[in-house]
Amino acid sequence: MRAFLFALAIGSSLAATAPSVAQTLKVNQNLSIDVTGFSGDPNILPDLVTHIEALNGGRVAAIAFHNVAGAPGYAAIVLKDSDVRFWRLDSPTSDVVELTGASVPSWMLTWRNQRRAAAVKDAKISLADAIRTAEASQQGAPAVVAGIAKSASNPTSDVQAYMVGILKDGRLKRVAVNSQSGSPIQNPEALDW
Repeated sequence: MRAFLFALAIGSSLAATAPSVAQTLKVNQNLSIDVTGFSGDPNILPDLVTHIEALNGGRVAAIAFHNVAGAPGYAAIVLKDSDVRFWRLDSPTSDVVELTGASVPSWMLTWRNQRRAAAVKDAKISLADAIRTAEASQQGAPAVVAGIAKSASNPTSDVQAYMVGILKDGRLKRVAVNSQSGSPIQNPEALDW
């Protein structure tokens, strides 16, 4: 019922006018992030990952700041056993709302039936720790998006990594962190979101 009400609220709020000043950052061909309303606090993304994982015992595969019709929040892909769930939180301490149907952003739907899920399960380093490492490598600039890299699901690849998008000087900076060792990767441009 909550998911239905949330979808209804999203649908009705889309009719409202978007803020006149918005900053959109392109992550990849499937995902652009409107960072209007982002707090800019470092540690918010890793704290959210920790909070979500504590709620259900699953692992967060990806998380992004997600402004829906002027309502700032966070969208997360959560894996538990063989189940893929899509969640939204308004803040690190808010209740989780499960996204279903039309309320699921299109970038999240690409996760269903992908081998990246196995890479998330096999990762020795948590996504929260990878985000903290990425933020520290950028002098505490905050992360707005993070998840397992597509190359991590490639069985012939030696690189298993998380990709983290850091908001620095108004731009999105890519940082890659090895999901097995926790070390930053020198050339994140070689990896794909």
